[in-house]
Amino acid sequence: MLATPAMADHHGGGHDDDNANQQRAEVIERDDRGRATRVRMNGQEYAVCTQNEQDSCINPREAGLNFGNRALGYWPGRPASQIDGPLPAERSGSSD
Repeated sequence: MLATPAMADHHGGGHDDDNANQQRAEVIERDDRGRATRVRMNGQEYAVCTQNEQDSCINPREAGLNFGNRALGYWPGRPASQIDGPLPAERSGSSD
C-alpha cells in the first residue's frame, strides 16, 4: 500500500493576505516597538518567529499578522538555504 504525503491546505497559489478564511491569532504579548511576539490560536500559545527565533514558533503571516516572509508560489529549484539573495514572489519567464 502506498501513501501520499500530506499537504497543507494553504497552497492556493497566491498570497493569503486577502483570504477571508485566514484565521487571525489573538496577540497576547508585544515587544518595545509594538510588534507581536506571542499569540494565541485555537487555545494554544505560540511565540512569533523572528530573525533570531525560528524554531518552535509560528510564521507571522500564518498567524494573520502583517509582517514576516511570504511563501513563494513556486518551487525555485533548490532549497532556500542553497540560494544566495532574495527570490521574486512570482516565477518569471520559464515554465516547469
